[in-house]
Amino acid sequence: MKMLLKGIAISPGKVIGRAHRLIEHANNYSRSFLTSEVEKEKELARLAQAFNQAKEQLASLIDKTKREIGLQEAKIFEAHLLLLSDPLLGEKIRTKIQVEGKDAVWAVSEATEEIAQEFASLEDEYFRERAVDIRDIGRRLIACLGNGLEEVSDEATNTIIVAEELTPSQTASFSRRTVAGIITEKGGPTSHTAVVARSLGIPAVSGVTNLLDLVKDGDFVFIDGNNGVIHLNPDVEEIKNLPTNGQNNWRDKMCIRNALAKAITRDGHEIEVATNLRNFEEAELALAYGAEGVGLFRTEFLYMNRQEPPGEEEQFLIYRDVLLALKDKPVIVRTLDIGGDKHLPYLEQDKEDNPFLGLRGIRLCLKHKKLFKTQLKALLRASSYGNLKLMFPMVTTLEEIREAKTLLEEAREELQVAGIETSINIPIGIMIEVPAAALMADILASEVDFFSIGTNDLTQYTLAVDRDNEKVAVLYDAYHPAVLKFIYQVVDAAHRKGKWVGLCGELGGDSLAAPLLVGLGLDEISMSPVFIPEMKERIRALSYEEGRELVRRLLELPGAKEVREVLVETS
Repeated sequence: MKMLLKGIAISPGKVIGRAHRLIEHANNYSRSFLTSEVEKEKELARLAQAFNQAKEQLASLIDKTKREIGLQEAKIFEAHLLLLSDPLLGEKIRTKIQVEGKDAVWAVSEATEEIAQEFASLEDEYFRERAVDIRDIGRRLIACLGNGLEEVSDEATNTIIVAEELTPSQTASFSRRTVAGIITEKGGPTSHTAVVARSLGIPAVSGVTNLLDLVKDGDFVFIDGNNGVIHLNPDVEEIKNLPTNGQNNWRDKMCIRNALAKAITRDGHEIEVATNLRNFEEAELALAYGAEGVGLFRTEFLYMNRQEPPGEEEQFLIYRDVLLALKDKPVIVRTLDIGGDKHLPYLEQDKEDNPFLGLRGIRLCLKHKKLFKTQLKALLRASSYGNLKLMFPMVTTLEEIREAKTLLEEAREELQVAGIETSINIPIGIMIEVPAAALMADILASEVDFFSIGTNDLTQYTLAVDRDNEKVAVLYDAYHPAVLKFIYQVVDAAHRKGKWVGLCGELGGDSLAAPLLVGLGLDEISMSPVFIPEMKERIRALSYEEGRELVRRLLELPGAKEVREVLVETS
């Protein structure tokens, strides 16, 4: 049946595919009362084994997520592991077995659902959406107890997942080769499922009433993840006119042609649209989506999940391959940015009471100079193979920049002594992530060639909000005027010194922010590959001068809510 459905946009993009209803059968089991102590002991043993198996699975999932999706997304499952290790959860389940005489599957299902309902009853939306994380843990335990749950076939392509609710684990398991989009009855934009979907670049819409009653397996479904609209079984003429730009048709010639065109505003102002890269494998996808370079190549994945640091040769080969893949397009490589709550077993790292204000980013690199110099040598060697730019993270002082540049020159000299030639003029930049750097931008600009504004950390440090702390995460908002004023000030200071400014972070890929980003005067915006085509289209429809005027209005507003309202009105 042809139908138009409305929901909540939680992950951007527009795709069309065939519906696959993912219906959980976790509660469709025979409940058994335990009549003897022997039966109870047997179920307790099964439960203990399931807990151990679930912890092993989560540890593997954390490693996989770090490699293939990102460190922030992996924190979701690190939190799951902590919850699974909470003695109160285990005690609640064991009580249902020992005292109430319920079998292990029944006990897990009931205990986790009771906890989930406690979260779901809270007024705050952010905390309500943590209920699905509790259900995710319960789902995993039940599967480990032998009640397997339905998964998506790897053989299908252009699949639109249709479900009542999806857990973060389920979403992280989806392959971008097979799953084109997601529609659910429950869930919101701040849910961990939404976070994972956005990171994977899978368009998604939630909050669709009676979804499973309306959509059947095999139905044609068009998802507009930008506006929360779903076209169910559109006719042939409608399909021709539907503007898809999702991953299931990124090879379409017309889409590629549009994506490869420059992002130039109506009044002739050009902005470079680049990509954030987590690993080498994303390079081909980024180019297909129209990336004009790499605005942020994270190198942390090379250092994680190993017992010794990566050597110079290993790093050189990876950096070289990325530069070759980008075909002389600029590649900004951020040197090792680790610390905070991440521990490397091969480094001496004392426990810190407040690690996000401690030894991280450039601070850690300058403390561990041998580790840092090895990376710098590998990057210098690779510089001959492409258009490399170096960027130092978490900089707060002029002295840090100078010390890092001194180490870079020492590394270059050591390579020259060994007879290894490198590029002579490699542009050097820094991340602007803390208020001190933003306020000192005019001074810092004298020591570097460019700035890249990291909006995720800049927002966190400006608003004094730990974005991973559920108690205050609702206050985290990059649209806060204080954050926008810092960005405006940094761009202005850099341009007065003749230096260019880029921006990376979640704000860069948010199409709602397009007129804001244009008006701020940024020279470059970097984002996940799948967001590039739409961002370019948005920029082409805008006026730079109108954007400048809009920014002046936005900077006078009292809060993030008002900023968003104005942007929605102008979109």
